[in-house]
Amino acid sequence: MAFAGGQLNEAERLAAIETFERLALDAEVEVRLALAEHIKDCPFLPHRIARSLADDLEAIAVPILKNSIVLTDEDLVSIIGEGSHLKQLAIAGRQTVSETVSGALIDTGDKEVVGTLLANAGAAIPEPSLHAVVDAHGEETDIQALMVERWTLPIAVKERLVNLVSGNLRNHLIDKHAVPEVLVDQMVLHGRERALVQALMAAKSVHEIESAAMRLFLKGALTPTLLLRSLCLGRLDLFEVFIATLARVPVQTTADVLANPDTTAFRKLFEKSQMPAHLTTAFKIALDVVFDVRVTKGTEWQDAHEKRIIRRWVNAYDSLSPENLERVLCQFERMAPET
Repeated sequence: MAFAGGQLNEAERLAAIETFERLALDAEVEVRLALAEHIKDCPFLPHRIARSLADDLEAIAVPILKNSIVLTDEDLVSIIGEGSHLKQLAIAGRQTVSETVSGALIDTGDKEVVGTLLANAGAAIPEPSLHAVVDAHGEETDIQALMVERWTLPIAVKERLVNLVSGNLRNHLIDKHAVPEVLVDQMVLHGRERALVQALMAAKSVHEIESAAMRLFLKGALTPTLLLRSLCLGRLDLFEVFIATLARVPVQTTADVLANPDTTAFRKLFEKSQMPAHLTTAFKIALDVVFDVRVTKGTEWQDAHEKRIIRRWVNAYDSLSPENLERVLCQFERMAPET
């Protein structure tokens, strides 16, 4: 149409806008529907008209929501929050979807909306939102398949998927995203360790934790990455029991030593635990943050504290990439001992 193509002079353009405004308020649904279809992808459409149609009945709003570039992220997030399933689906299918809008769509928890978004190659989905999808729908094979088909995935999301999917879908994930076999093995290990720590966080007594730690010790599963992970979750109680079990010293003695990391007793404790010497600095950094949070910021642990540990690790170890906890732990596992 001439208006969408910018072919009208100023007087004609203003007359066309006046006509659109009148039709957008017409009492007849068929009139508003016809208008929406005709101007759905017009780049020069005044925002007020686009928003008026987007707020209209679903049949009228859907063409505008799916196609109009005039609508802002603020508009789209607001409309998503109104709860219309069809409008949410239309937004999820837009040619481009920003991270902000993707997050709002995923927050609806609507599986069909989430699936439509995942299948949309033009949707930018931030890592926290992808983790939210795994949290809410990770056990559902159709959602798993859509996530695997995404053209790019953060490594932490890949790791979670490797531990969720099975058979052909796992092989497809490995092939599509070029995941090395050695990294797959690490992903599986770290997935199990994360689940293990999360399960232990529900333990109701020190005795329960000690029993679990001894079982892990006998299986050779008290790994450096498991211990570092416990500190990154702020769980000093788990870490104390793990180190005490490895070093074969009482938990209370261990707790007293850990509170003073710059002592000979601390060095001897780590030697007895047989933790890799080149990771001693990593443990000291994590412990320093945990104690600092406990002393100066109360006992509530937040994601920001984990990120603080990672930042300090990256500053201390030149070879580390700061992508996320899973990536850093994998790098620690592959890091060669100091000579």
